[in-house]
Amino acid sequence: MRDTIALAIKDADRSFFNEDYVKQATAVIIALRKAGFEIVPTKASDGLVDFACDNLPFGRLKQQDFIKELYVLLVENSRKFP
Repeated sequence: MRDTIALAIKDADRSFFNEDYVKQATAVIIALRKAGFEIVPTKASDGLVDFACDNLPFGRLKQQDFIKELYVLLVENSRKFP
């Protein structure tokens, strides 16, 4: 992840003075998403918890499969419920 961030910053802004930090930050976020990462809060908001409860994976799932599906549901929707 560190290398992805470093490369994104390097490629985003090649100026030595008056760097554009917003441009660099945007490039980092885009690069992380392309690499399969997402930036999410450390705690789920009440709205996200309510959404997850309403959209829980159902059926007969192994515990591991349930956790995997729930994790994806939370991460994919974390930006919708700040």
